[in-house]
Amino acid sequence: MNLSHRIRLGVITAAAAAAVVGSAGLAEAATAHIPHPSPAASSAYRDVGVPSEIDSSAPAIAPDGTRIWGLTALPFGGHATRASGANRDGRALSTQSSVEVDILASGARLRTSVPSGSVVALAYPGQTAWGGCQISGRDGWVWGWLTVQTSAGWRSGWMRHDLWSITQHTYPGGGGDPRNLPWC
Repeated sequence: MNLSHRIRLGVITAAAAAAVVGSAGLAEAATAHIPHPSPAASSAYRDVGVPSEIDSSAPAIAPDGTRIWGLTALPFGGHATRASGANRDGRALSTQSSVEVDILASGARLRTSVPSGSVVALAYPGQTAWGGCQISGRDGWVWGWLTVQTSAGWRSGWMRHDLWSITQHTYPGGGGDPRNLPWC
């Protein structure tokens, strides 16, 4: 192969490589201009997270404004969910009028307040969870005041309604078949 043929082959190879690289650059440039959802539109996505975003030191704000700190030995931190009441020991009836709920999504965020409070825990399908009451958030979603049993204790907070549902009570003594949590 003579020198001029090698030069021509090199020029053709360089041109072909430039075309491939140039078209990749155009593809990247085209995707860079695709609009991303606005923060307001992001509320349409499931409110699920990852363990690294948990702020375990933040207090959850109960429906009556009480702050519930960290993990507790009783559901809802021993705090009555809606109606006041006490057991024989004088402690609040923590699950009074509570309803068992199923967690529907892995990593469902349990927040300190509605709609964008700190994430205090993540909940997963199969965990025991109780719902106390629900409110309408300013983001357009219904939020439930829930308590979730973790391996270390109970954690309470607010969870968006699309991430949980009422458990169907079919066992003896399960009571009625509630369709929704009562309003706070």
